[in-house]
Amino acid sequence: MTSPTTKRLSATALLAASLLAVPAAADAAPLKGLQDDPMILSDNAATRAAFWADAKDAKVRTVRVLAKWDGKATAIDAAQLERLRRAATEGRAAGAKLLVGSYAAIGRGKKAGYKVPAATQTAYVTFMQSVAAGLADIPLSGYLSFNEPNYKTAWPTGAANARRWVTLNNRVYKAIKRVDRDGKVLIGEPSPNVRSSFGSVNPGAFFRTALCLNSSYKASSSSGSCKTKLLGDGFTIHTYDFSRSPTKAVANKDQWVHGNLKTTIEQIKKLARSGRLSSAAARNIHITEFAYRTEGKFKTPDSRAASYLKAAWKTAKKYKVKSFVWYQLRDPAGSSDWKSGLKTADGGTRATWTAFRGLK
Repeated sequence: MTSPTTKRLSATALLAASLLAVPAAADAAPLKGLQDDPMILSDNAATRAAFWADAKDAKVRTVRVLAKWDGKATAIDAAQLERLRRAATEGRAAGAKLLVGSYAAIGRGKKAGYKVPAATQTAYVTFMQSVAAGLADIPLSGYLSFNEPNYKTAWPTGAANARRWVTLNNRVYKAIKRVDRDGKVLIGEPSPNVRSSFGSVNPGAFFRTALCLNSSYKASSSSGSCKTKLLGDGFTIHTYDFSRSPTKAVANKDQWVHGNLKTTIEQIKKLARSGRLSSAAARNIHITEFAYRTEGKFKTPDSRAASYLKAAWKTAKKYKVKSFVWYQLRDPAGSSDWKSGLKTADGGTRATWTAFRGLK
């Protein structure tokens, strides 16, 4: 006969075993994401409906969209805000939330070392705050503080400018929190590597310079400005690499291409251990741009791109990336310097679309 004590012990053992059998959160796949601003923000209802139908079909949960900033405006205009609100509403009906940022071409045409005027920086901060204020009543995936700060078209190069960017990022973070306290503000979004014709800086080196750290992630300066922590609720990266498999590492670990995802995450964690980034942000990593080109010099054949996409997703899942956004659902119609659609301009399917739909 089994005693009550034995029964209690058996029940406890069974409960422990059942808890161990539950899949760990670490095994969860990234949230699937898409970006296609011309479709999402179109005033053509049929175009938007086509995007959201495909997003729902593919079980997309995050949709990245960038508000347009002209470099001067201190607030988003009513028409653009209404398009973002409409997209957020239509997205929720399709099971997706918006991840909202802005592209700032602050460094376009500027020489290295150009100091961004205080008025320009303040205009950007207040513009991003107005975006958040206009969307604060709608559930979002979050906000993006700045796009590709290591890319000279977006932000001028030079060590001093890298440190100034940290200050700008933190101002945007605080400004958004003032109007949407519970909104998540994601930071980073660097261009993945040096592209000599564009004058970018490898992201690993950029963030060390910006946060006054040497190659060993030790403080390189004791000045007060160098003790500033980069504020954010999560860290975002772009991991494009058009020249090799997403599982093939690059020798230079400061290149944050997909093949270097393991060492990229290690570097981000080192930023946190140095005290320059919160540990929470370093654990909340998102890929907010990924794709393969469908035309031009950097084109990847469709069947190979589909295979690479599956491998990239598997790697992102392995390293616990929280979301994975593909850039462009459809190729832009006509001439464009960037085409990476999962579908053709008229909606024809590619092998990459089939692969994307099947990602789990």
